[in-house]
Amino acid sequence: MTGLSVYGLRVSLAGDWPEVLAQLLLDFAWFRAEPSGPPDVEVQVERRPPDFGAFGPLEASFVTPRNVVYEEGGLTVIDYFGRALSVLDRARGKLTIQGEDEHLVHEAAYLFLLSRIGEHLDRIGLPRLHALGLATPNGAVAVMLPSGGGKSTLALRAIETDGVGLLSEDSPLMDRQGRLHPFPLRIGVNESSAEGLPADKLRRLQRMEFHPKLALEVEAFADRIVAEPRAVAHLVLGQRSLGTVGRLEPLPRRAAVGTLLREAVVGVGLYQGMEFVLQRGAVDTLRHGRPAAMRSAASAALLRRAKVWRLTLGRDHEDNWRALAPLLGL
Repeated sequence: MTGLSVYGLRVSLAGDWPEVLAQLLLDFAWFRAEPSGPPDVEVQVERRPPDFGAFGPLEASFVTPRNVVYEEGGLTVIDYFGRALSVLDRARGKLTIQGEDEHLVHEAAYLFLLSRIGEHLDRIGLPRLHALGLATPNGAVAVMLPSGGGKSTLALRAIETDGVGLLSEDSPLMDRQGRLHPFPLRIGVNESSAEGLPADKLRRLQRMEFHPKLALEVEAFADRIVAEPRAVAHLVLGQRSLGTVGRLEPLPRRAAVGTLLREAVVGVGLYQGMEFVLQRGAVDTLRHGRPAAMRSAASAALLRRAKVWRLTLGRDHEDNWRALAPLLGL
């Protein structure tokens, strides 16, 4: 058994599929830690056919694009359309995953951990922001772009540049003092962008809903990760264009309100794991009110501190980097 420690959340990983466990440790390599005390979250991986017959004729609670979710007593049972089965003991915080498809079992475990980690970060007042988080001597820069908008390309350019540190390629953490904290995970890379990257630090990911990607391991850029929080200096609202020239222009602070609502308070683009949070009408709404209020407060703190900019990205990646460079002190 081995584990992780993510901002105080203790996670144990165990089972009879060493390849899957090794991939999870690579995914969260920045947070790897030997177990100390009882775990808050347990993941047990079992390489075997899913035992659907163990639960009788349950009726589905709801369906997501990737699975069907059932509830029985204190258990949440998740059927990945016959290919794998996850059983969550909600009281213990233990997830058991059964299956024979290595890619699917790995992704199911990875997404569960993201969900549980996200809940923990909300509880301790460090919600995620869907953005590229960069660190400079003059403060942090958050570049907010939708999924597929170009954050990874900018992140890869950043880790090659002296004087620029990485907080997170996709989801730095906010606090109510207007600071960004590190949350570095693997960087997803399209094959067309992999040229020049170390081949021994790339891993192929087969995903349930999307096309395959390569993962650049944390080990490849660990020396560029900034471990301490940085006060935010700039919020950058990114947009794509069919032009070739990148362009940076100042905006009033109010221009960022809608984007922060979407990318921080609601968390569009961040995996939330609704298959692990069953709908309970008004009770569920009240339970999620506190995280929304805390995320709003953290977003407001960022906005009070930061200058706001619009970054228009063109088709020339190097020109896009040159447009962003003044905010990075380059």
